[in-house]
Amino acid sequence: MTETPSGSNKYSHIFLGILAVLAILAALKLSKDVTIPLVLSFFCFLLFSPLLRRLDKLHIPKIISVTFVMVLLLFIFVLAGWFVIMTVDTLVRLIPFYAEKVVSLDRLISSRVSEFIDLPLGTSFLSLLPVNWSSLAISSLTSISNKFLDITKVATLVYIFFLFLLLERQSVIPKLLAAVPKSKGMKIAVMFERITRQISKYLILKAVISAFTGLFFFLTAVVTGLDLPILWGVLAFIFNFIPSIGSVIVTTLTIFMALIQFAPDWTNVIYVGILTISTQMILGNIIDPRLQGGQLNLSPFVILVSLSLWGFIWGIPGMFISVPLTSVLQILCANIKSLRPVAILISSGKSYQRESAKQRALERYLRKQDKLKRGEHPSAAHMAEAEDAEATNVYHKGDFVLPESFGDKK
Repeated sequence: MTETPSGSNKYSHIFLGILAVLAILAALKLSKDVTIPLVLSFFCFLLFSPLLRRLDKLHIPKIISVTFVMVLLLFIFVLAGWFVIMTVDTLVRLIPFYAEKVVSLDRLISSRVSEFIDLPLGTSFLSLLPVNWSSLAISSLTSISNKFLDITKVATLVYIFFLFLLLERQSVIPKLLAAVPKSKGMKIAVMFERITRQISKYLILKAVISAFTGLFFFLTAVVTGLDLPILWGVLAFIFNFIPSIGSVIVTTLTIFMALIQFAPDWTNVIYVGILTISTQMILGNIIDPRLQGGQLNLSPFVILVSLSLWGFIWGIPGMFISVPLTSVLQILCANIKSLRPVAILISSGKSYQRESAKQRALERYLRKQDKLKRGEHPSAAHMAEAEDAEATNVYHKGDFVLPESFGDKK
């Protein structure tokens, strides 16, 4: 049986679309020296958008609001640079002390294991790995210092891009409306507004949750006596922006450092483990989902895939912004008719589960009505359940906002 021309065209379009996506991803990877600062500046703009809107409502002159935000961002960059330099300097001075603690911990573990397994006298687990851990740590910290100039260049580009985004933020929508036909221009403008508001809300809530996570890690280090409490608080704040694995990395690292510092006194190690894991469980698994709600309805599997993909393309910066980028992609696909199946597939699917459950309840209700007409009498409880399901059987658009729903919520 021969394929129809329309079916052949469909497959060719899909194939060309896949090639186009691969070409775009390859271009993003090759041009990361420019695209990373550009994307980071855009997300900085989204992070400060609520503050800018508040200043506009207060009728603050544009030059004053732009200057205030630029000074605030410069202060954050300078503070971050100072923190990196001071932390690296402190760690370099503390490495000999921690190297001795690691050796002592190795001896302790070897002696405990020898109680259950016959080991040769003087066995050391560290000796099994031909690595000079002290030299490795110092070289790693030195490499961070050597890359500080590259980080400064990226921060400078982000700062410049951010400035021009601020200067043109009020002319973007009018230019969109003037550049394309009126109906499409309005649709694109509303979609752009929706994206900026949704991603801004996500970034702000994530920053608040991360700040509280960092605060609790800092307090945990202070209460238990763990060295460098500010470092653990800052690391918890930063890694909390990386979905799924970020919290695991910083929690594991904190517990490991507590093990090195406090062993063989296991009390403080247990306290650090309980407090850090509890912080991540409460803030990350309970409070964060409740505050975020359904605004970023992305499949957990898709989040992990996007984390790996953007990490491969842009490295660590890509891992930090993987979730907002995937959310932007979802909204764009939801508003392009031919790509709506993609938006459905990468969504969490919760609304579709509710829709399916209500549809099944309605089918049960119709079957009971049919039995009632034939003289059978279903129980009153089943009737009440079916009637309630029918009353609440409202059509849901899905896990994203379609164009016709943009006017419902800004």
